[in-house]
Amino acid sequence: MPSSSSLVIRVPALLFAVAVVGALIGFAWEGAVYGKRAVSEEWSPPPSLDDAPEAKAARTPAEEEALKRALVHFPAYPRASRAELLAVDYLGPDVPIAVAWFSTQDTPEQVLAHYEKVLLDKGLPVLGERHGVNGGWVGYWSPAKEEMRLISVLAQGGETLGFVSAGQVGPLLKRASSVPPWMPLPAELREPVTLSFNMEGASHHVVAGKLPEGTPTEVGARYRELLTQKGWEVGDVEPVDVGGIAFEVIRGTTLGRATVRPRLPEPGVEVQLSLLQRGATP
Repeated sequence: MPSSSSLVIRVPALLFAVAVVGALIGFAWEGAVYGKRAVSEEWSPPPSLDDAPEAKAARTPAEEEALKRALVHFPAYPRASRAELLAVDYLGPDVPIAVAWFSTQDTPEQVLAHYEKVLLDKGLPVLGERHGVNGGWVGYWSPAKEEMRLISVLAQGGETLGFVSAGQVGPLLKRASSVPPWMPLPAELREPVTLSFNMEGASHHVVAGKLPEGTPTEVGARYRELLTQKGWEVGDVEPVDVGGIAFEVIRGTTLGRATVRPRLPEPGVEVQLSLLQRGATP
């Protein structure tokens, strides 16, 4: 099975930061827990996802341990390359996270559907989101470890890259700060908070807030108009899970994704803006 080179993996690795880490932070913000699900009910994971044939290059003990942290919660995808370590604890020592990656010729939807079935068969409530036909993620929350475990996928260069992650991002929320003035947000957005950190020579910003009234379509239309007025380019609207919408945004060397979701069962919507910034403030 062909796999991506270390050079090719760097670009989607940056995009992965928006998708995977944004999802992890989103779960922490939204309080994604499964009610009073007992620890004893949690799925006992298989020994390792990394059961493909061993490569010739040996890993260090530290790499082996980090790889196990990322992979131990999911069985191996049946038609994929050998999983390799991508990143570990890059958000700081207080935010444990490990990420591995693999490649496959199957489509993103095939990979996501496979892992949805795996998790559902184990009795785990599955959370996730599709980003059109080119990517998305599925995963579950571990109440015992206060950890989010995800499989994220991204179509890249004729194959699908899979990112397997396990992370505890609760401490990251303590770094939350006010929103920088250069980030355009709806004027009526309540309690907006931003998180920022550096990765691979770029800055990643995640902003979230809520509006007490409106639908995703209405709020999204007004937000798109605001972004355009501020000099941002906006992509086509795509539907996301639970009745929300999303669209790509770009200005100069800053790119990202805006998502608007209903606050069910409460009225109003939640707005999240995830940006990857290279260079100066746009």
